[in-house]
Amino acid sequence: MTGLTALFFSVAIVPLAAQAQSYPPPAYQGGVQSQTQIDGSAPVQGAPQQAPQVSPQVRADTERAMHYPLPPDFMTRASATIAELQARNIQPPNSHGTGLGDTIRQISQVPGLAPVLQSHGFTPESFVMGMTAFGMTLAASNGQLPAGMPSPNPTNVALFKAQPEQVTALMQAMGNPPH
Repeated sequence: MTGLTALFFSVAIVPLAAQAQSYPPPAYQGGVQSQTQIDGSAPVQGAPQQAPQVSPQVRADTERAMHYPLPPDFMTRASATIAELQARNIQPPNSHGTGLGDTIRQISQVPGLAPVLQSHGFTPESFVMGMTAFGMTLAASNGQLPAGMPSPNPTNVALFKAQPEQVTALMQAMGNPPH
């Protein structure tokens, strides 16, 4: 991945996935397994997992990202946005390990970034949330999320299935070719 997209990816997705290793909250434990299967198959049942506590902020950010609805034209606009940010050499701040709210605030303070986002129909929040939802839906579709994560938004899953070329194009724009 290029520096820009790797940073967006690590800012938006990696902290949630890594910090959510202990998801679900204790109320959901007791044999309930991950619902991240997006191919329609039933999740694998197994022994209950004993997980360490997750901060309420990480839990809230994970839920928010997994349920965030992507607009139908998100992938096309995001690809164009990333290309323009790369062409202008605009780099987001390193906010690895921060919550979504702090990441959005930091992104909105990068000189020149907000006008590029706006020209493609994004706000800093809609771009960070969209990229996070895209990455987490993609990770769920590839079985790369920790057990116990909530299912991605079903509309996003349907969008991925209806627009595989746009999924591939956005991955390529991010510098991460599909496997």
